[in-house]
Amino acid sequence: MERTPRIGKTQFEALYEEYRLPVLAYCARRTSSSDAADVCAETFFVAWRRIDDIPEPPKALPYLYRIAGNVLSNQLRTTRRRHRLAAKLAGLGVTPPQDPLNLVVQNSLDDAVVAAVRRLKPADREIVMLAAWEDLSREAIAEMFGMSKAAVDQRIHRAYQRMARVLEPALAREGMEFPPIAKGGEA
Repeated sequence: MERTPRIGKTQFEALYEEYRLPVLAYCARRTSSSDAADVCAETFFVAWRRIDDIPEPPKALPYLYRIAGNVLSNQLRTTRRRHRLAAKLAGLGVTPPQDPLNLVVQNSLDDAVVAAVRRLKPADREIVMLAAWEDLSREAIAEMFGMSKAAVDQRIHRAYQRMARVLEPALAREGMEFPPIAKGGEA
């Protein structure tokens, strides 16, 4: 017996139109621009295959981000294998690809921010990026990670504090101060 999906083709198309650009931006901030479109397309392909599992908006976007994160993890494993192969072929003069985070760097302060973000634990880095780059609500992040909103707030606050310590020298050189939110205000 054939089951009827909770949402139909028209609703999926509307979901795609509404969330394609945010998912693409999510992917572009985590991989090369050439790979971001592929990851975004695969994200929606997986969502289409799991059409019965797609929650109603506004929970659909965090669900799509979670799928995109899994697709990106698979891509990272592939990239690691590619790098191991490149290391074996280094004698042939193969040059490594440029790091996607460096593509958005505008000045030395941007370099410092990228370095500070990279120093965060992977889970904390993802939570901060979802909040700051994807503008996802703390409630949605909490649901994605299966934790309370208070736990998300605390992790973001602590991550900002760690980033502030790393960024202090660079900010001092630029004559700037880290936002007060990291100095003891709310996360």
